[in-house]
Amino acid sequence: MEIEYRKFKTSDSSIVAELIQSLYKEDPSDKPMQPQKIQDTFEALTNHPDRGTIIIFDLNGDIIGYSILINFWSNEFGGNILTIDELYIRNGYRSQGIGARFIQHLAEVRFDNSVVIQLEVTPDNYKARKLYESLGFKLHKNSVFDLIL
Repeated sequence: MEIEYRKFKTSDSSIVAELIQSLYKEDPSDKPMQPQKIQDTFEALTNHPDRGTIIIFDLNGDIIGYSILINFWSNEFGGNILTIDELYIRNGYRSQGIGARFIQHLAEVRFDNSVVIQLEVTPDNYKARKLYESLGFKLHKNSVFDLIL
């Protein structure tokens, strides 16, 4: 299975928006997903690629998944942190190593000159946790706090 990792194009919007809604339906967040948030993300990352990018998983012209990648400089790590904000693969394509190969690709190419890759996972998403741990991710000792403005 030869998957092409390519950058998001505006013509991908409707399909990727459906995939984002599917992610939030399958693995709910405490912050509801709304169509306007999705459009804002598309616009922000299209207009400001220095903030991050959306990568499309393309299999023979079909979009089978996506990942939203955000990068920023970290004094603590002495370089760019690449945050996998979202990673989603359609049902029927899961458990075939697609997510693992994508993360390994990011590490191998040092995407955006990153020195570390970070991600979050919901506590009860055991399958994802197992995958990330098998790839070498370690639980960060610090807790994450949000202050919603």
